[in-house]
Amino acid sequence: AANAVDPTGPASSHASGSPQFADSVSDPIDARHSEHIAAEQAALEIVRSIAEVARAGFISRRELVESFTSDEFGPEFASETGQQVDTLLMELGARGVDDAGLVLHEQPITVTSTDVADGVQVETWSVLIVAVSDLGPARQVWRTITLDMVDVDGAWLLDGWESEIGPTPAPPAEGLIDTADSVIDVLAWRRVDGGEG
Repeated sequence: AANAVDPTGPASSHASGSPQFADSVSDPIDARHSEHIAAEQAALEIVRSIAEVARAGFISRRELVESFTSDEFGPEFASETGQQVDTLLMELGARGVDDAGLVLHEQPITVTSTDVADGVQVETWSVLIVAVSDLGPARQVWRTITLDMVDVDGAWLLDGWESEIGPTPAPPAEGLIDTADSVIDVLAWRRVDGGEG
């Protein structure tokens, strides 16, 4: 589970030994908590947007990536993402599959964050669904993504990205696998975070 923080404000230790709580926005502890929340929200939106990045064309993909990355990291992330998308599309092409039928959706499940020298490091555990119409069942990829977030003129931007597979829950032994089209149908529903499917 995510390391949830009490919205009333985190406790801090004082000389008296009794916990004190932040009671104003100007309190440094409360301000830091707010920064973590803002960095986490920005990071989660970036993870959710990966499907949109993958669907975008070369030029629009670079522009989209630049909208949520730092100037230093943007070109590197756009290049790496483009290479991964191109590899996937080539594999589909080799199977004679039209990439127009490709559906991607990534949903963060939990999130936590910590202070680092240059900003806030956010970790999120998410599930990525990959489905191609008429090409067998949809696939799921559980992964943990680490995003280095930096505050640039009041906006939290991505300055580093790493992902690793897992932890992956086991499917039920008696579970049935549905067709890709069945999964694509429900992925088209409205996202619970308010975005489009």
